[in-house]
Amino acid sequence: MAKFSGYIGTYTEGAAKSRGIYYFSMNAETGVIEDIHPAADEKNPSYLALSPSGEFLYAVNELDEHDGVPGGAVSAYAVRQDGSLKFLNRKASGGAGSCHIAIDRNGTFAVTANYSAGSLTVLPIGKRGSLREAVQLIRYKGSGPNKKRQERPHAHSFTFAPDFSGGFLCDLGADRLVLYRFDSRAKKPLIPREIIPALAGYGPRHGVFHPSGRFAYVLHELRSAVDVFTVTDSGRGGKSKKPVPSFERLQTISTLPVRGNRKPSSAAAIRIAPEAKFLYTSNRGYDSIAAFKILPDGLLELADATDSGGEHPRDFIPDPGGNFLVVLNQNSDNMVIFRIDHRTGLLKKEREYAVPSPAAIVFRGLKN
Repeated sequence: MAKFSGYIGTYTEGAAKSRGIYYFSMNAETGVIEDIHPAADEKNPSYLALSPSGEFLYAVNELDEHDGVPGGAVSAYAVRQDGSLKFLNRKASGGAGSCHIAIDRNGTFAVTANYSAGSLTVLPIGKRGSLREAVQLIRYKGSGPNKKRQERPHAHSFTFAPDFSGGFLCDLGADRLVLYRFDSRAKKPLIPREIIPALAGYGPRHGVFHPSGRFAYVLHELRSAVDVFTVTDSGRGGKSKKPVPSFERLQTISTLPVRGNRKPSSAAAIRIAPEAKFLYTSNRGYDSIAAFKILPDGLLELADATDSGGEHPRDFIPDPGGNFLVVLNQNSDNMVIFRIDHRTGLLKKEREYAVPSPAAIVFRGLKN
């Protein structure tokens, strides 16, 4: 019987009753969760990433201090054949509040965003999956108009381009995207290219590229909106010494429907379904998953927003087959399975399961 397996990262501090990282398996045809159990004791493993081979799992520890050292950390695990995890090592992230991690195509570098510190960290990965000491720490400066949330830079995520030639940082605190070239042979792999200003007070949080590489979609937490960018030539234009802008904004669209309860809400996660026909985002406050049609020109059209089945939907992910959407509701301690309508992109709730303080989810792929 075909099934998918994966891991859930959680928050463990405060009133949370979580034990860290959880393993789960799901029937690929029915969406039924057949097994879920703790896989590793970790402190605040709030975001996860798998190596391209699926052999290793990496988790950021969203902390202000770990093991007596100021700042967050990154933990590495080997994934055994049965899905169990073997701890490899842990390294300092170089900044407090580590909240996001991305792995390059060859599984040789981990890029970590440190929210509280407003910085990015690049850590090399050894052949056997262990992390090495950071080779690059990039600190940012700046602020935004929202005095409560944008008093200083807040690096929230780093997104690699589909061809891994580069990527971009979302800086929620200073309303900007910072574009980089990525060179795995360089001593400092992330090479700054340019800054793309976001709309004032919007607070860019997470981004995704269209699989074609022609478009980029950026989710703004503070204004619950998505920016659509066309991705243009990343080189230099003719004899000009100025770089050609690689992102051009095409559209800004709300993640909230016009109708319904418009109580304060903030956007959290953004994903594209495997067929690349639909894009989804989550709304916390107006607890829902917004479904967008991706039009041929890359623009978005809001189809609808479906109740998330809980409170504070922090993360979600389509299964590798594209039939189901798995949603994590942090404040109601549950995971909800939705079936995706392949014609409209709309969601239908199937079932839900208890998971304490869930924050992040990754899938491994198909198993027989």
